[in-house]
Amino acid sequence: MPAELCELTVHIDTGRWSETVLDAVDLLVPDGKITALLGESGCGKSMAAAALTGSLPGSARITGQVHVDGEPVGGQHQWRRLRGGAVGLLPQAGVTAFRAEDTVGAQLRELEDRYRRWSFDRACAAARYPTELADLHPHQHSGGQIQRAALAAALLPEPRVLIADEPTASLDTGTAYGVWATLRRYADAGAAVLVITHDVPMLASARIADHIVLMRGGKVTATGRLTDLAALDDPYVRGFFQPSGH
Repeated sequence: MPAELCELTVHIDTGRWSETVLDAVDLLVPDGKITALLGESGCGKSMAAAALTGSLPGSARITGQVHVDGEPVGGQHQWRRLRGGAVGLLPQAGVTAFRAEDTVGAQLRELEDRYRRWSFDRACAAARYPTELADLHPHQHSGGQIQRAALAAALLPEPRVLIADEPTASLDTGTAYGVWATLRRYADAGAAVLVITHDVPMLASARIADHIVLMRGGKVTATGRLTDLAALDDPYVRGFFQPSGH
């Protein structure tokens, strides 16, 4: 089991506000599959990704367990796993994957040299990132361009678990289909892929996800294949699969 949340509850207390952002969440991201995580804004999707990458905020109080490759994520073990590239993350804002002061190309080359798994050219081609932009700094990219660059960065360590948060945001339809095809091939090669998305029409059209997990208010409310969820007689669930979507 490469990635799993087991009865995970995360409570954030900053001193200014306090909230339970994940409430007894069970989430399995299996090998060789694409799991799509859906839900309204603020329902806890990105917090679930943060738990799997070991990047929950310091103010978080946690009960339950997080496992990657069957081992608990936490403390020094967590640091070693992330440093070794076991979990790759495409963040919701791709620009946050890069240092502002260096070019995107220089930073991708650093990852290539560090891990020596995927090549720069292979990662950029898979992510549909135009290499002619590599000499630009992150802020000189459009939203869609930097998102694709961040996907290349996530692929370079060849992680066992790949988490993509809104991977097709700001992309045209053709490029978005290409990114989904890349994620499909990566899963078919044996990796566990978790995709967080609001783009339900693209998800339904591409029909690439193997399993859907739907969240609401910090809880998992439904799981199953897309066709199964679309047929459920639940207004919240049904709303995601109507033409207007969320």
